[in-house]
Amino acid sequence: MKKLVGIISIVGFLLSNSVFAADAQNCVSLDPKWGSRCGSPDSLHIKVKNRCSQRVYVKICLEKKDRKWNCGSDGTLDPGETNTGFYTCHATGDYRWSACTKGSSECGFRNPK
Repeated sequence: MKKLVGIISIVGFLLSNSVFAADAQNCVSLDPKWGSRCGSPDSLHIKVKNRCSQRVYVKICLEKKDRKWNCGSDGTLDPGETNTGFYTCHATGDYRWSACTKGSSECGFRNPK
């Protein structure tokens, strides 16, 4: 019986972590602004705020007008913190992002081509 309780506890813990990982995007907010960087009205700057209860990993890729992508990540965004370093000059406005709790192996995505 003790083994069964132990196994159930471990499974519950693992499931709760993966549920939070899936929900990390729900408690991370993005604030995109045009024209605030590079001295260019077509620059795109995205501030990312962690509203989660634990540290998150965030990855963002922003598309430039030459169809290349500018990607960056922050693996140590603690609760309440804001990362203000995601931007690109001459942006199309298209971007991809992901947020999770355990790093790039959990939620990272390949850089767009």
